[in-house]
Amino acid sequence: MALTFIAEISANDTDTENLVFTGIPQTYTSLRIMGIGNTSYALSQGFNGVFALQFNEDTAALKNAYMRQATNNSSVLSNNPGTFNASYGECGSMSGTTPDSGYYPATYIIDIYNYLGDSTYGNVQYFSRSVSATSHSSFYGHTAYFAGTYKNQSSAPGDTPITSLQLKSGFGNWLRYSKFSLYGRD
Repeated sequence: MALTFIAEISANDTDTENLVFTGIPQTYTSLRIMGIGNTSYALSQGFNGVFALQFNEDTAALKNAYMRQATNNSSVLSNNPGTFNASYGECGSMSGTTPDSGYYPATYIIDIYNYLGDSTYGNVQYFSRSVSATSHSSFYGHTAYFAGTYKNQSSAPGDTPITSLQLKSGFGNWLRYSKFSLYGRD
């Protein structure tokens, strides 16, 4: 299983709500996104903020289903046994604010399978994991796993390949120096 670099996106020049990969080649079996990021939402929102993965920037309801399992260094967090008919897919937890305030960037790995939409039902599958940590007040670690699908079909199977992936901040903006890389897998 080889990874081939496709593109990189970042919020280097300005804080931004959305980071978007466009022009995704249709020559791989699956895709992988790896990155780090901080967001600008308030500290009081804690570590339960998430970011959404939107395929082809499609915001239509009834397209996504996902679940989440998460824990921190002292307890199991409120897990999501399943959400369906959503307009986005959860794929990561956020650490929030700048490293100077004691909140380190979260790390992400997202694997996307069947992004060409050529299965019987045209469903795109993904599995992602995120890890966050802080030294703010007390040491705190947060690990979360997400899995989901996107109904990538309007009529015949394989009629809508994935050509763009949007990483949307659930609260506030991605802060400067948040960076994600996209890879193709054979």
